[in-house]
Amino acid sequence: MDNTVERVNALSIAGFRGIIRIHKTIVDGFKGINIFVGRNNSGKSTLLEALYLLVSRNSISDILGRFPLGYVVKRRGWFGLGSLKGIIHNRFNKATLSAKINKTSIDTEIQLSREDTIKCTISKDGKPFTRIMVEFHQNGDHSIISSKKLTGLKANVVFIDWNIMRSYGEPEDVYSLLLESGGSEAEEYVVKTLKGIYRDLRGFKPLKSNNKWVLYAVLTDYSIPFYLLGDGLRAAFTYLALLGSVKKGIVLAEEPELHQHRSSMEVVAEAIIKSNTDHRNQIFLSTHSIELIDIILDKADKYGLEDDLAIFRVSLKNGVLHYRKYSYSEALESRRELELDLRG
Repeated sequence: MDNTVERVNALSIAGFRGIIRIHKTIVDGFKGINIFVGRNNSGKSTLLEALYLLVSRNSISDILGRFPLGYVVKRRGWFGLGSLKGIIHNRFNKATLSAKINKTSIDTEIQLSREDTIKCTISKDGKPFTRIMVEFHQNGDHSIISSKKLTGLKANVVFIDWNIMRSYGEPEDVYSLLLESGGSEAEEYVVKTLKGIYRDLRGFKPLKSNNKWVLYAVLTDYSIPFYLLGDGLRAAFTYLALLGSVKKGIVLAEEPELHQHRSSMEVVAEAIIKSNTDHRNQIFLSTHSIELIDIILDKADKYGLEDDLAIFRVSLKNGVLHYRKYSYSEALESRRELELDLRG
């Protein structure tokens, strides 16, 4: 069994999406829990996408079975083959991503070799070890037309955005994912976390109804079809199942506050913290919610994680990404400043 715990220590970007370069070259000083904040179009999502591609390395899929490069190209919307140009800044002919992961330097170089084809070269400690050519079709489908040392192993990373939340719209699909990825331990993690708010919850079971298997929530005195539960519990259940799919890896979360009520936001924040403490995952999330930040700060204090949390306030000026890093104590002192920025 591989006991390696993934940890990203530093990140550099040049010519990727809207980022020409990072001021002072790199973003570093990452902790176990890292929160990116900033106004719209400040580069938060681009940071998450760069991390996703770098951590995936030469794997053909992430933990959910998605081809990382294909997902990044299409996740913001598919507008035909012109969408490929959006990956590389218009001043560059290639995008270069670099990260220090554990003690290894990983570099990913992305080029358009034709209007429908992306060439991706991945290097480890300065030596190329994987080359991939991916052809995209007008309808958005893609084909890997050549590869060198592309592994079939799934990368130990999950990228949770609203696209993936929608794709697991059926509760039965979410429950299947939960058991397939983490077994009974992952199910116990989800139920235990949800019980912090929904105290009567005892678990989930598929039961047959009208000749069809339907997921039920098992409560203390009765069971109820999952689809009759409140929106907050349903959204939290899906989020927790996705968080539970990774251990000793990397969790990337884009605006987890979307479509969450206050009570379910509490649950999601608790699950994010537990993903770090119990599953030993490194967390990177972006948010526009000062309320979510307040909840996470409170829970970091509760679980003694003050020294393992950092907030990065980012801004994009003429294509150059600037950032300021806040420790836990600095974030508490600068809360008003952060709130004004999030509202901008």
